Parts: sequence; C-alpha cells; structure tokens
Amino acid sequence: MKRAINLFFFIFLFSCNHSFAQITSTSARGFANLIVPLSITPLSGDLDFGEIILTGTPSTETISPHEGKLFEIVGHPNRFVTITFDDVQLDNSQWILIYGGNMGTIIFVPDVELENGKKIQSGDSARLMREGLLGKLRLWVGGTIDIAANQPPGDYRGLFVISVSY
Repeated sequence: MKRAINLFFFIFLFSCNHSFAQITSTSARGFANLIVPLSITPLSGDLDFGEIILTGTPSTETISPHEGKLFEIVGHPNRFVTITFDDVQLDNSQWILIYGGNMGTIIFVPDVELENGKKIQSGDSARLMREGLLGKLRLWVGGTIDIAANQPPGDYRGLFVISVSY
C-alpha cells in the first residue's frame, strides 16, 4: 500500500508540473529582397587590331571604345554594379608553335566607357538603368597596344575579361 501511495504521489506531482506550465511567445518580421541575377553578354564588335606592318620603329595602335566591343549588363533595376577589368598580355606563342620564331608579348590596355561616353576605370560603379522589369547598362571596350621597334612577328592573342558584381 505504501508503494501504491508513493506511486500515486509521484504521478500527481508529475501531472501538477505540467498543468502549471507557462507558455510565452513573441514574433519577428521576415524579410527577403529578391533581386534579378546579374549577367554580362558581348553583343557586337571586336578587339581585333588587324594586320600591323612592322617598320622597325615603335608605334601605338588604338581602337576607340565605340569602334571596339559592346557588352550589355543586365540585372536589378537601379542597382549599382562594380565593373572590373585588367590589362591583358597578348603573346605570339601559338604562332611560334606552328611557324617558329621569337617569343613576343604586347600589353593591351583597355579603354572602357558607358554608352553615353562616360569613361570607366576598373573598380568604378555604375547604375543599371530601368528598362521594363530589368536594369540594363551597355559598355564599350576599346584600347591600345604599343608595338616595340624590334617586336617579333606573329599573331598575338590574349583573353580580355570584364567582370561585374553587385
């Protein structure tokens, strides 16, 4: 009987603890900012300096931005994007593999500007202009190369990379 009373008392205490439990609550607001993904696409033009005759004297060749390569950036309307790019080393290594000769390099220095003519330096920001539900921005890329007096002949190639980020 003592055991039954102890068991009853234990069950009674256990149930009492639960019957006096306190419930509290609070709330918080949720938030999400859904943005249009960012992309950059080449549209038209090129960065081909064409055939350059070696004369034994140094020269500088230029492609103006609006005669170069056009890129379109698409993203969230009115957001600012940061535009980055670097100088590019062009070399004639593929030419040498086929025809032989001396290795040479040329540095391509990009000249980047917005469609409205505003110059852009690497690391500058520009606003994506609203076009419907999207933000768009067009960039023109040209640039210069310096040809040395003793520049080895060949087809000089390199890869220009332009990046954009929110």
